[in-house]
Amino acid sequence: MYAFVSRTAWNGEPGNWERCADIAREAGAEVIVGEWPDEDMHRRAAHAHMLGLGHKVVFTPDGDEVVEPELLKSLIALAKARVAERVYVHMDTYWKSAEYVIRPREKLTPIILVDLSQTSHLHIRDFASGRSLVLGPEHGVLHHLSYAGPDERIQKKIRSWGHRHEVVDGWYERVWLRWDNDRLMRDLHPTHPPAYGFVERIRVPAVLSELDPQKGDHAEAKMPNGKAKKWPTVSIVIPLHGGETDIRECVESLSKFKELLHQVIVVDNASPDTAGEIAASFDFIQVIKNEFNEGFAKACNQGLAASTGEVVVFLNNDTVAPRAAFERLVETLMSSGSIGAAGPLTNECGHSQMIEPTYTSLDTLDLFAEDFAQRDVDDADAPCDMLVGFCLAIRRTVLDEVGGFDESFGLGTFEDNDLCYRIRRAGYRLIISSRAFVHHHGSRTLRRISRTPWNLLAANHKKFEAKWQEDLDSGFASHLPGTKKGLVVFDGAKHPKRRYADAREKARLADISLCMIVRNEERVIADCLKSALPFFSQIIVVDTGSTDRTKEICRDLGAEVYEIPWPDSFAEARNESLKHAKGKWVFWMDADDTLPFWAGEDLQNAALGAPKDVTAYVVPVQFVDEGPGAGTRVDHVKLFRNDKRIRFVGRIHEQNLESIREVGGQISRCRAVVMHSGYDTSDEGQAKKRERDEKLLKLDLDERPDHPFVLFNLGMTAHFTGEHKEAISWLRQSIQVSQSGESHLRKAYALMAGSQKKLGLDGESLSTVMRGLAEVGEDPELRFQAGLLLTDMGRLAEAKEQYEKIAGDIADHFSSIDMSILTYKRYHNLAAVCMLMNDYPGAKGWWMKALECAPTFVPSAKELFGSALDIGDYQTAKAVVDHLRAALGPSEEWANAGAKYFETVSDDQQAEAFLRKAVQQNPYAAGPRIVLTRRLLNAGREMESEEHLDMLERLGNAEGVFYLGVGAMRRGDYPTAVVWMEKAHALNPQHEDTKRQLDHLRTAIASV
Repeated sequence: MYAFVSRTAWNGEPGNWERCADIAREAGAEVIVGEWPDEDMHRRAAHAHMLGLGHKVVFTPDGDEVVEPELLKSLIALAKARVAERVYVHMDTYWKSAEYVIRPREKLTPIILVDLSQTSHLHIRDFASGRSLVLGPEHGVLHHLSYAGPDERIQKKIRSWGHRHEVVDGWYERVWLRWDNDRLMRDLHPTHPPAYGFVERIRVPAVLSELDPQKGDHAEAKMPNGKAKKWPTVSIVIPLHGGETDIRECVESLSKFKELLHQVIVVDNASPDTAGEIAASFDFIQVIKNEFNEGFAKACNQGLAASTGEVVVFLNNDTVAPRAAFERLVETLMSSGSIGAAGPLTNECGHSQMIEPTYTSLDTLDLFAEDFAQRDVDDADAPCDMLVGFCLAIRRTVLDEVGGFDESFGLGTFEDNDLCYRIRRAGYRLIISSRAFVHHHGSRTLRRISRTPWNLLAANHKKFEAKWQEDLDSGFASHLPGTKKGLVVFDGAKHPKRRYADAREKARLADISLCMIVRNEERVIADCLKSALPFFSQIIVVDTGSTDRTKEICRDLGAEVYEIPWPDSFAEARNESLKHAKGKWVFWMDADDTLPFWAGEDLQNAALGAPKDVTAYVVPVQFVDEGPGAGTRVDHVKLFRNDKRIRFVGRIHEQNLESIREVGGQISRCRAVVMHSGYDTSDEGQAKKRERDEKLLKLDLDERPDHPFVLFNLGMTAHFTGEHKEAISWLRQSIQVSQSGESHLRKAYALMAGSQKKLGLDGESLSTVMRGLAEVGEDPELRFQAGLLLTDMGRLAEAKEQYEKIAGDIADHFSSIDMSILTYKRYHNLAAVCMLMNDYPGAKGWWMKALECAPTFVPSAKELFGSALDIGDYQTAKAVVDHLRAALGPSEEWANAGAKYFETVSDDQQAEAFLRKAVQQNPYAAGPRIVLTRRLLNAGREMESEEHLDMLERLGNAEGVFYLGVGAMRRGDYPTAVVWMEKAHALNPQHEDTKRQLDHLRTAIASV
């Protein structure tokens, strides 16, 4: 063995060569000392010397590299067989000590064996010519100790490099020194950060056990003190439904610290395999067997009932719990009496408990958890509102107070949200133990119990929100855990029980009679009346011929029910309800309305504080649409004094405004809003409504042929049914006979302009808009229409001016308006105009303002993202990707944007890596999976797409099912293709391609 040592400074500190030479001699090497000013000349001299001695094949490790014995044997065999002239190997690079290794393994595969006679030296360890061979890591790896050393050595190393100018600014302080306190750090390489992804703690390889430069200084992980100051009795409850490997791994991890456990109870929910028997084979496990799968919540409650520990830890069976994590978790829980529950961090879960760990297999999990338990973090006890039930530690006293899991959530999902909310609602804190880490495989049981887990999630999410809607409506809770960022804020003064009692007392003083008319409203009437109950002294319901349970529901909820035949007039029916009103004030609602709690309180305050000259109040009805902040808001005079002279007129779209004006007095406004949320959008419901409305409109026209509001109603109906010529005619007549200031006049101009635009009469439409503005004054809807029309005409500066003139205050007149045009839709359109004017900074500002108002408004996000990419503003494009994730969750929009971003700034590989990670972290979200599947199919990688298509089918994704049908068609399996296409059609009846393929398949099968 030969060692070549240079006296020059590049080899380290001047004079260091003597120590290098001594070490080499001690190892049995023949030392050659020379004056080589750089590494390249050093190696060339060594190669020439070896050839001069007759050595053609040389073994060339660096001085900071160690070769495994098995690898050395393979290399000797290869040298003898002359299989290749250049042999490369995989390399593990160590960090700080031999107990920490860089992961993923470096892509660099250094040359270790070279035939000098058959190759030519290029530079340092680069050779050309001859055959090359890369040995896989299964043959052994080269252990690279260049970064395994004390701080002083590393500091000298980066200062003496020939390429020291490439070292990232501040790397030594920001990365090398800081890593000791933050071992989750990533991108660690001093010159090319991504080359060293992260550091994993491992058990020191045998070949390095005597060579660790730090002699274990960095490797020694000090464990937690072992127990909390007063170690409580701890019961662990594990619900189980199959998963033999999972339960074995889980229980084996607990067996390593079973002396700390009071009891471990496994509730076997009718496992379809031998998982229950495996659990029972451990002598410290108590198993409760269920004949049927009772669901996660009930199984946990069974275990809770059988437990006696002061602390109960609910643990999923697909977890692996290191001792260090368990000790830290219990330590956190017991650190304060105000803490009701605690949870660890993990590799796989929702909400705020997931991190990216630095272990690559369960073999090193315990080592990672030990280091993790000692990490120096400021937020070791981080408060939160949501702890995921995969590992949830709760005090027994807290469970006695708030109860266990709500079993109405069935098979699973959202029962942990619910329990956490009840714990917070009772005044306790929830804490993330930031030094505790538990491995979680993630959702394995959920996959076994449901083929459509996304449907289960959606249903239980809805159930969770409905259960606590009263807390939200009353203002007691700012939001529910898991639904938005930030801690839930509770306002004790608005506790539902207290607020309800106050409202009932105030209802007696305000003395408002609620008057309603109904017919076959069992679908919505209960929600309506429940929302109204606290605020009124009397509830009157006039039924006009119900044949369902409407009347029974109303009576059960305390309403006075009166019955009349349907008089073909909404006004007559409403006037009938007014006859029975005994209160000082009257308020009217429809059966598909609901009254927010704060709005009910505002009605009471308005009635109690009304000046003597105020006869009535305008209360808008807000139509609840799917879009964020969207929906038309229509002004109605809904709250008025109980004066027998006030009556409704009109068979349809009945009004009381005329009679209120005749009575005299002021019409004021209050803050209250009625939510119109139960509208029947079914085809059957709409058909019945059209038939009824046509009849009533005709009767109204016969009785009041020249009434402006009757003509307006005819025009409005024609507009919304697509009969635009008729709409224009009716609306023109209505405008001609209307008096200035009529409440419907603004809307008449807006609807007529809209119908003209639909017919392609943009010039006439713009004239109508401008005429309307001249007649009624400032109007946001007319300004908005002007902006749209002028943009289409290419008159961009004028369009921008119109949008900028839109005012947000509409309280000075009656209106019927989509409220979003006052804010984010206006901003979105302004941005579009700016882009057409080549003003990207202006457009960016407006789009960002739109997203501030409506974070889930996808058009603004898409346009800003696309424009930012086109302009090269990658920082903004990435910000939009992050915004979509925060606003929409793991959606298709987010996945598309993320993939496009990485495709643009990097390459297709990075885009695909992004999508695969998104799918892995969100297994039940269809969005990332369908985007990835499209890419795979477009690239002809059908085999890789199969697992994703199967999951998309289980998630009920129509597009995924369609692709399954296409695949069956290509295989010639037409019967199976028909099954898939029929399911895809049922999921999305509007997809034209699915319809065409179904017709083609049925024709093909019929012809066989």
